[in-house]
Amino acid sequence: MKIDPSLNPAPPISGDARPAQTQVNQRAQTDQTEVRLSARAAELAQMESQLASIPMVDRARVESIKETIASGQYAINSGNIASSLLDSVKEMLHAAK
Repeated sequence: MKIDPSLNPAPPISGDARPAQTQVNQRAQTDQTEVRLSARAAELAQMESQLASIPMVDRARVESIKETIASGQYAINSGNIASSLLDSVKEMLHAAK
């Protein structure tokens, strides 16, 4: 692709052509829209905030498992691990088809 040297570049925009920042801010403050949510939307928002307060990890369960491991009483069932691993691979293979 070649640039045509006979074309003149556009002149730069002067400061007068741009709106002043204060004008933009004033316009944003005067243009307000009222939004009303339905009762269902408000209920969903409340549920969302309640879910956000629930921890993702059950700390009591984690501590219990840590104590069991530390005391040497944690039994690893390799059969269950192998079975679950095979199930997840089968699931991934079926999802890929």
